[in-house]
Amino acid sequence: MNYRALWALAVAGLAIHFAGLGWDVYQHSTDSTLAAREDVLSLSNPSHVLIVSGMAIVAAALLGMAALWMNQRQFGGAGLLGSVVRGGALPVIVAAAGGAIWLASTAEDSGHEHSAADLDHHPVAVVQDTGATPPGDDGHTHETAASANSAANPLAAAAAEDHAHALEVAATAEQMVAAGQFALEVKEKVAKYKDIRDGMAAGYVQITPDLPGIAAHFIRLDYQHDGHELDPDRPEVLLYSKRLDGAWRLVGVMFLAETNSDVPPKYFGALDVWHRHENLCFTAGGNVATTTRAECRNGLFVAKTAFQVHVWVEPGSTGGVFAHDYAPISPGAFPGATAPAASEILVQAR
Repeated sequence: MNYRALWALAVAGLAIHFAGLGWDVYQHSTDSTLAAREDVLSLSNPSHVLIVSGMAIVAAALLGMAALWMNQRQFGGAGLLGSVVRGGALPVIVAAAGGAIWLASTAEDSGHEHSAADLDHHPVAVVQDTGATPPGDDGHTHETAASANSAANPLAAAAAEDHAHALEVAATAEQMVAAGQFALEVKEKVAKYKDIRDGMAAGYVQITPDLPGIAAHFIRLDYQHDGHELDPDRPEVLLYSKRLDGAWRLVGVMFLAETNSDVPPKYFGALDVWHRHENLCFTAGGNVATTTRAECRNGLFVAKTAFQVHVWVEPGSTGGVFAHDYAPISPGAFPGATAPAASEILVQAR
């Protein structure tokens, strides 16, 4: 076999490889759950077989070219040593390549699994509230689901008639019921703060702008260390946003842990997903940014917040009521508020 035939074989291998890649992309685009159900390299998937086969053909062609070149140039010398070098180099390369493919085919994608420590930065969305109200004793339906998300990309909820597949977390039936009842109780208790003026009159003070995904935070300072943790009657933070319809809307609340420790509280097993932030600078204008203590000259620097958990009270949270972000305001149909709520309400009063 000459160089021209080997080059043709390499081109054919590349064509097979890219055909497999295209097929795999198509499979993932039509099935959003596929990535969560297959390994990095799964030889039971025909597209993966094409990907591997194509690269194997390319490798074989390149090895053939290397063998021709070494024989023509008498690589390693013309004697016995040269023959040993030429005869042993290629099998070693082949064995290494085959071992790499075998390892890849048996390895699992660690990106699809999240330990409890990962939840600090990659919240799991659970206890899904669709806002539906079928007949029942209390007029509400409690749905529970668990999925892994990043602060920036929670899993979308499937419609009621579809079969949704999500990553699972370990939770007992009692924990799921308790979490659903807690979310419902929070929604009922904070209904009195739906009007932002009532929330501010109750002592909640704005500390962040209307942020995409997580709304504007209004904190009640006397609730921070009052001995009440995860109390529906005493949420430490109310979350308001103008991104839904252009008017201030209460979209959720946030609870803070009583103690600032490195271990988050747990009330419903893996269902209540707590997170925290580091190196925040709060300024008098209601802005918050991630910075260093030295750079936070005219603001309040917080090196590490207490653990906190969101509970969304408006329907439409595709990640679930405990998700880090509330999808309908990420970024939202309307722009976020540009002025603090207090100054805006003062202008309206005038």
